[in-house]
Amino acid sequence: MRTLVIVLGLIAVLFTLACGGGGGGGGGGGTQTDSTPPTIGSWGVSPSLLTVGDSAQISATVSDAGSGVQSVLAVLTYPDNRQVSVVLTLSGTTYQGSFTANWSGISGDLRVELRAVDGAGNRASDTKTVRLAGNPPSPPF
Repeated sequence: MRTLVIVLGLIAVLFTLACGGGGGGGGGGGTQTDSTPPTIGSWGVSPSLLTVGDSAQISATVSDAGSGVQSVLAVLTYPDNRQVSVVLTLSGTTYQGSFTANWSGISGDLRVELRAVDGAGNRASDTKTVRLAGNPPSPPF
């Protein structure tokens, strides 16, 4: 009898190990997909008036509760339609980047489009303008 109990116990242990434990029930249907774009909070460019050669900073609060923020980029479009991209990096809780204002010197507006992408590839963007002071006219002589 004692041998039978030991054999049955060993069979039960082997059966449990072979089937991988008992599972623990259904998991609820597989992996969730992130279809929500990142959230662009407050952001801005400083200073708010630029002349040729000025250094400027872009600061932005960007978050994504699903797959996390993958990248934040600012695309600058000058009045002469030249474009420059600035990659913003995370510093504490704020994404930051800097650039030097460089264009033909005509007055107008700098269009700044902030673009954010999350880990699932969802995209968000927002646009602001910054005033550009033109170069003073050349002296007549």
